Amino acid sequence: MIVPRDASVVLTPDGDLVSEGDGPARLWPYTQAWWRPWRSTRPELVDPVNGMVLRAGPAAVLAALAGGGWERPPDGAVHRTWIDGRGRRMVDHIALGDRSERVHVRVWAFGPHTLFAAHHEVMDERGHHVVVSWDAARATVGEALHRAGFAGLAPTGPVTLPALRDVPGDGRVWRWVGDAAG
Repeated sequence: MIVPRDASVVLTPDGDLVSEGDGPARLWPYTQAWWRPWRSTRPELVDPVNGMVLRAGPAAVLAALAGGGWERPPDGAVHRTWIDGRGRRMVDHIALGDRSERVHVRVWAFGPHTLFAAHHEVMDERGHHVVVSWDAARATVGEALHRAGFAGLAPTGPVTLPALRDVPGDGRVWRWVGDAAG
């Protein structure tokens, strides 16, 4: 399977992400290493965007997670995505667990909102992280956001390849809403 280089989704006025239409911002719904100057079509080089928090910036989202025991990891590759056709580096990242097994989350500002790419990863015998689930990680983030007072909304329809790299995933972006600025 090939990741579409020109695939993009639009943020609608009501906070949904859809494949077609007009809206205030366009997003390539994948992330990849920051040093790659082009959008990769190779599934092994990208991660799906799988979460969004409306009306809360990255600082508020990271603070909410940090209040629940999440910490900024000392490692983890810097990723970027494309918003309105421009490459954007992640704002920061946070993890729950240790290097041997963790839920790792990278976050981006998306206007007044926050996008994130979450994955559950384990360390293999060579010391490399291997992703074992997109959806379990996203659910773990959702539970933490719920405990921090963010309200869950209906997810989007599929916007990324389901089961990217044969890792369980439904291709949807789950959404939460908050009133925190940051």
